[in-house]
Amino acid sequence: MRPRILQVLFSFRVGGSEVFGLELSRQLVQQGVEVLCGALDGTPGPLRERCAQYGIEPIDLGVPVHNVFGRNGLSPGLASRLRRLNVQAIHLQHFLGLHKLGLPARLAGIPRVVVTEHTVFDVAQSRAGRFRTRLNWRLADAVTVIHPTIKDYLCGQLGLPSARVTVIPLGIETDRYQRRDRDEWRARLGFGPEPVFVFVGRLAPVKQVPGLIAAFLAVMARRGGGARLLIVGDGAERGDCDRLIVTHPQGGLVTLAGEQADTVPFLSASDVFVMNSRSEGTPRALLEAMSTGLPGICTGVGGIPDMLSGRGWVTPPGDPTAFEAAIERVLDDPALIAAMGPLCREYVRTQYDAAHVGERYREILLP
Repeated sequence: MRPRILQVLFSFRVGGSEVFGLELSRQLVQQGVEVLCGALDGTPGPLRERCAQYGIEPIDLGVPVHNVFGRNGLSPGLASRLRRLNVQAIHLQHFLGLHKLGLPARLAGIPRVVVTEHTVFDVAQSRAGRFRTRLNWRLADAVTVIHPTIKDYLCGQLGLPSARVTVIPLGIETDRYQRRDRDEWRARLGFGPEPVFVFVGRLAPVKQVPGLIAAFLAVMARRGGGARLLIVGDGAERGDCDRLIVTHPQGGLVTLAGEQADTVPFLSASDVFVMNSRSEGTPRALLEAMSTGLPGICTGVGGIPDMLSGRGWVTPPGDPTAFEAAIERVLDDPALIAAMGPLCREYVRTQYDAAHVGERYREILLP
């Protein structure tokens, strides 16, 4: 009988932890594991359609929304639904998933409960979140994090035992992230020979994408153009981004491509990855860009300084002047881009091998 697990994402929209969970599930399917996939936010999204391509069965979890007890894990009905799935393990992305499904999973008798945390931001931003994490980590058989700084926070600030938290880096299949059809995609997007900066991710406050656009436009105003900015993603700050572009004389140099299920074509059309976040762990979008041969200009949060050491430019968070200076440096010496590309690909290939990561998670989920 095939082993059977439930993978729980935050949503079926494109995000770093969501893509991680789905790609890991695809690897498990290839190893003979039956995988079901659900999302805390049950609204449709492009990753739900991708499940069928990967041989994964998407399901509706039915997490209560309006009942205050149910949405905080006190739901006998949810426990019954989980019991009927008859899975050997449940893998939750983020502690938010553990808060909502940890107790129902235990009541359902699921043998293994594993939670993976990708950032300290969601846990640290509220007293309630910190309290629930201190209380609910005990519901998990294993806690994994994608970067040592997250373990340092969970153990040092919230008191989780060090022995219960395992650091497993993200895994990237570098063969899937290579430049292809570059000229064709640049033509489709209306780009000429000018350097193209690209951001891929959610347009959420923590990513500070309006600040990224403002920094780029400030440089373009001083230089009279000479580059393009491509924003791939959607989210709560889309309106702010639109207003910045519409009201700025150089706004036509910014392209908002929206949410894309496949980001490789957009990375292929670009030259430098940019990220202005105020909190990150190990951003998957940056790893995918580096695997495609793109160096980065990013704020020095989470694991980014190590990732870009000798392979890009790190700026202090909350310092738009430094971010603008990094963009100027690239535009003044574009040969730096070509020199760093092979270093980026080799770094991802040697440090973030997807096959090794997949084996480690199989051992944790199905010991």
